[in-house]
Amino acid sequence: AAINGLSISLADLDLSVSTGRVVDFRSRQWLRREAATDTVPLIYPMHFANGGIAWPRPHAKKCNHFFRTADSSKWLVPSAVYVLVKRFSPKEETRRITAVVFDPAHVPARFVAFENHLNYYHLRGEGLPMHLAQGLAAFLNSTVVDAHFRQFNGHTQVNAADLRNLAYPSRAQLEALGRKIGTPFPPQVELDQMVKELF
Repeated sequence: AAINGLSISLADLDLSVSTGRVVDFRSRQWLRREAATDTVPLIYPMHFANGGIAWPRPHAKKCNHFFRTADSSKWLVPSAVYVLVKRFSPKEETRRITAVVFDPAHVPARFVAFENHLNYYHLRGEGLPMHLAQGLAAFLNSTVVDAHFRQFNGHTQVNAADLRNLAYPSRAQLEALGRKIGTPFPPQVELDQMVKELF
C-alpha cells in the first residue's frame, strides 16, 4: 500500500493526539440539556457531519452542553481548530477511521468539552492551523489509511495509541492537501484521488 512509503511520525509533525476528557456517566452533575451563561459546548461523535461538526443537536438523547465550574474546568480544552476522530465504529460502518475538523467559527465558545468517545489531535494542547487540520482529516478519512489500519487493528476501536503509531505525510504535504479540501469534504472517490496524488 502507498502508506508504507511514509516514515513521518506524529511526534515528527510536532502533533499530539489525546482522548476526550469527559466521561459522561462520571460527569452527570455537569451535563446540561440547555445552554446557560456558565456552559460550554459538549462534543460527541453524534455531532460529526460531512467532515465538520453540527452542534448543537437539539433533539438528541445526549446533552449538548457542559457546566463549567472551578472543579469541572480541568476537563475542558481551549476552543480552537482540532481534528477529531471517533474512537468506536459500528461493525457495519464502511470506514474504521472517521475524522472531522472542529472549527470554532461554527461553535462559538472560549472552551469546549470533548467526550471520551473521541480522540483529538492538537499542537501541544493548542489548536492546529486550518490547512494542516483539513489535510490531516482528509488523510485519515482516505481509503488507503483505512485499509492499512484494518491490517493491524482487528477490533472496532480507534485509540489514541493506534493513531500515534500511524505513519504520516510531511506537514507541507498535509497543508497542500488541506488547501484543496473544501467544507464539506469532497465525496470519497475525489478525496481518495487527492490523497493518492499526494504520494
